[in-house]
Amino acid sequence: MKIYAAVLLIMLSVAAQAQSKHDPLNAREIDQMREVAQDPKKRVDLLLSFSRERMLAIERLHAAAKPGPNDSDTIAGLLADLAGLIDELDDNLSMYNGHSEDLRRPLHHVLDTEAEFQKKLAELGESATPVQKRRFAIALADATDSIKSSSESARAMLADQLTKKGDLKDKEKADRDDSKRSGKSQPQTPDTTGMGGVGQRPPEQ
Repeated sequence: MKIYAAVLLIMLSVAAQAQSKHDPLNAREIDQMREVAQDPKKRVDLLLSFSRERMLAIERLHAAAKPGPNDSDTIAGLLADLAGLIDELDDNLSMYNGHSEDLRRPLHHVLDTEAEFQKKLAELGESATPVQKRRFAIALADATDSIKSSSESARAMLADQLTKKGDLKDKEKADRDDSKRSGKSQPQTPDTTGMGGVGQRPPEQ
């Protein structure tokens, strides 16, 4: 009987944790993510955009001339959202990398954005009052750890992709060369009708 009660208690605890897990995405953002479900690059851009929105909201609250009584708690919630979004971004990148998607450009964007976030979070920790630190210190540490871990993963992923796929500048040059060759291989017939080519016969072979 005691064993049954212990197992039941564990199951209830797990269920409670699952229910209490907060989704960092709101309804609007979930819909936007669904719309680009088949486009890895757009999903990465969206997750970075949502993360930036949280970061800007944190900065506005922290810089307010007259902080509200619940601002520190709101900042803690936004930091938790930021950590969740970065974790979601990291999961998406790992999945796409496993599917051999070309992520070189998105990964550069991720690393630049996360470096910016790391700097802003460090400044937040340095400028926060002792009371503010007590209220959002844990959330700040979690967000900082999530971004640091994601950047390390993205850096390793980018190095691997560059080894396998080459440098982005080489790809861009090849794309430009292909575009030039394609344009030269399809010469247009001069319009001698004065009517935009309407009714003009194609040149004889």
